[in-house]
Amino acid sequence: MKPETTAQPVRFLLRQAALLQQQKRMEDAAAVLAEARARFPHDTDVRFAAGNLLFAQGRAEEAAAQFRRALALEPGYAQAHHNLAIVLRKLGRQARGADSLARAVRIDPMLADSLTALADSLIALGRRDAALPVLQQASLLRPDKAQTWVMLGYLAKGLDEPGRAAECFGRAVALDRSNITARLGRCMSRLPILYDRAEDIAEARRLYRADLEALVASVPLDEPQTVAVAAEAIGSFQPYYLAYQEQCDRDLQEIYGSFVARIMAARYPQWAERPPMPPVTPGAPLRVGIASGFFRWHTIWKLMIRGWMDGLDSSRIQLHGYHTAGVRDACTDRARGRFHRFATGLPFEKMCETIRADNLHVLIYPEIGMDPMAAKLATLRLAPVQCVSWGHPDTTGLPTIDYFLSSDLMEPPDAEGYYSERLVRMPGLGIAYATLEVQPEPTDFATFGVQPDAIVYLCCQYVSKYLPQHDDLLPRIAQRVPNSQFLFINPHSDKLAARLRDRLARAFARHRLDSARHVVILPYLSPAQYAALNRRADIYLDSIGWSGGNTTLEAVAEGLPVVTLPGALMRGRHSSAILHQIGVTETIATDLDEYVEMAVRLGTDGIWRKGIAVRIAEGCHRIYNDARPLRALEQLIPAWLVRTENREPRKFTGS
Repeated sequence: MKPETTAQPVRFLLRQAALLQQQKRMEDAAAVLAEARARFPHDTDVRFAAGNLLFAQGRAEEAAAQFRRALALEPGYAQAHHNLAIVLRKLGRQARGADSLARAVRIDPMLADSLTALADSLIALGRRDAALPVLQQASLLRPDKAQTWVMLGYLAKGLDEPGRAAECFGRAVALDRSNITARLGRCMSRLPILYDRAEDIAEARRLYRADLEALVASVPLDEPQTVAVAAEAIGSFQPYYLAYQEQCDRDLQEIYGSFVARIMAARYPQWAERPPMPPVTPGAPLRVGIASGFFRWHTIWKLMIRGWMDGLDSSRIQLHGYHTAGVRDACTDRARGRFHRFATGLPFEKMCETIRADNLHVLIYPEIGMDPMAAKLATLRLAPVQCVSWGHPDTTGLPTIDYFLSSDLMEPPDAEGYYSERLVRMPGLGIAYATLEVQPEPTDFATFGVQPDAIVYLCCQYVSKYLPQHDDLLPRIAQRVPNSQFLFINPHSDKLAARLRDRLARAFARHRLDSARHVVILPYLSPAQYAALNRRADIYLDSIGWSGGNTTLEAVAEGLPVVTLPGALMRGRHSSAILHQIGVTETIATDLDEYVEMAVRLGTDGIWRKGIAVRIAEGCHRIYNDARPLRALEQLIPAWLVRTENREPRKFTGS
């Protein structure tokens, strides 16, 4: 720096630092700002500029300190509140970031960018209802900002307003044709959470296919900038609700899976090809990775991850864990201590590098379709053999996934045709499931409307599993069990709960019954309260089309009789498989009429009900002590390695 520069006023120093930063001369810019801080220690703009530079250099904690210093000098500095919030979010302090953004918009309600960022923080904190009016205000201030409309579409989709969601995403696309996130969101908004009429399913499927095919045709893979934008969007919206329609999804999933895999291969060619199979050292364990966002208390943890973690022979299988989500709890800590390597908190590209560098033999995804980063990783070739288990029980359609680890008891005879992957029929339930260590919490269910003398039928699945074509089953049962009550769980959405209540009311009215006497929608329960609910209930009514998995396992642990009707697809056969494993099959129906008859008999014949309950409780050990899926996996993995090296093309259905 020239000597005469030191005599210039603060504004000159700030302009000089900004110019140096634009030229990527970060050290020189830092030197100028250091001089400015020394000469003008109480100038808020100097502190603000220093915070911005430190953040650009990746020094988030130091940046936060500078923004706080600026705010100590000038509490009404709205932009400093905004930038501090961005830093806090980067540091994982989402709630404090939201507070800082709220201060910014209180100071200046016209800050559209702060409103959008505040809404984003509120969504991340699970406060969607609070985010909606904030976004609506932002859209009035900046109706030309596509990202605001994308977020409004996201909220509308979460509220199960597919028409409104499609409209918002459409506004974003009209503003920015290159916004693949918006186009993907519009496509996925065609798949509702809940259907009001059975005929709506076919229309939703038609609209989804049309939008999906149009999206695929619109993304040129020879334009690097377009590919980069499209790759960034992958995982933001997924066809999760497609699986709830009680139909085979292979053709639609293959359109989607091929599309996202091609985009990701074009964006990341270094991870697009199958890596060479690592050498197998005699006596050394094979390296097997598990990539999931659910290394925490979650259905996927309970069904798959903890069983593999605790039961696979470490002398044969060396486990590597890749936690792809930000939520952590005691289960995460437990996993960290049980895996040979456990990577967490990494951004996407760093996670790809880490998995590839670990030189795995096999990479397993417990599910593909729920966690955004896991779904994105699965589009690439990060290991020579890649598998998915039945955590989200539908084919992925991804050409990068070799095997679908399923259950021999769940799959119908013709199941191979339902999968783009090679189907692996694992023994029994296909998982190693252990008892849950949850103590029931004393709960007064009467305060929720449950009558003390009621025959309680537990209908505890997520609302999407209850399709309107099966609503009449409940009033048919209620006609013959007058003191029956059917207990549902609120899906974290009063609006969805109200829509389900209204739909069931119409079904009961068709049978000249008052649904208010029979249908109870409970608030969302803690694990301990849910365990108490299983003890209070008399009968577990399985959902049809997509049956209970973990919920059924928790029900039979309390000896609850289960009425189920196996479907045509694996996801409609979880409960019947569980009952077969236990050895109590009398309540597996063959059609809808028999389903009703079994439910009525269990509700009216207490002796039969108690006998079934006792036998279920006695037979649960056949689930908890079944190590066959673990031993089968240990045997199958070496065979996959050989088959991969030989590129065996035949469909594999090992057991």
